[in-house]
Amino acid sequence: MLRSAPVDQALETRWFDPARLNVLIGILLFTAFLVVNILRAKANGALYVRPIAGLKALDEAIGRATEMGRPVLYVPGLSDMSEVGTFAAITILYRLAQRVAEMGCEIEVPCYDPVVATVIDGAARDAYSKAGRPDAFRPGCVHYVSAQQFAYVAAVNGFMLRERPAANVYMGSFYAESLLLAETGNTTGAIQIAGTDKVTQLPFFVCACDYTLLGEELFAASAYLGKEPVQLATIIAQDWAKALAAAAIVAALLLGALGHPQLAAWLRIA
Repeated sequence: MLRSAPVDQALETRWFDPARLNVLIGILLFTAFLVVNILRAKANGALYVRPIAGLKALDEAIGRATEMGRPVLYVPGLSDMSEVGTFAAITILYRLAQRVAEMGCEIEVPCYDPVVATVIDGAARDAYSKAGRPDAFRPGCVHYVSAQQFAYVAAVNGFMLRERPAANVYMGSFYAESLLLAETGNTTGAIQIAGTDKVTQLPFFVCACDYTLLGEELFAASAYLGKEPVQLATIIAQDWAKALAAAAIVAALLLGALGHPQLAAWLRIA
């Protein structure tokens, strides 16, 4: 007969595990960073965040589309509303649609998922209203195409070749179709800006697009474009936490090399 090992009674009654003290300190430090930066944002009203080239280029791309009288193509990825990349794509679209409405050009948003299409349609309408141009919104500019991966790609590529949009923006979750979309857009001479949370697809966008958002720049894009102080404060707090974590790791490596492994052991999360 199999018998389980006896349970330590001390573990049953313990409300805090001292071995996890490093995790608690990390949470408290991050909370402190967050509170400090939110207070700074409320006091000063503006916080500096390093420029992101791909996001700065959005205005240039929209201006080019306006001058040429051609549309802006926005591809919100090939995932449903359960993916965080889709939410990031929708928030970026909201800011982009505002600028499109202000400049007076057109936007085209083909969608892979019908639910995503409905959400984006509502976001785009709201963006046009916020820009003071609700009458400029063109019904049908946001539309569902197909839930079949390569059927969707064929439709989007066909639009690129027929309509020759001046700017192609790819934001969200992409898979094998990333290179097909980016290469087709590249052949039409459009300005291309891409961002995805799928790391395996980044090399294709880097090769075929003018600007690519790397890593979590996709998720910081909404705060960066909106310039809302509290949202910017959360980004700065994360950067501080990453800098502290990197410094702690480097210090642990150096001390370990000198024969003092205590810090490395303390930082370890088992």
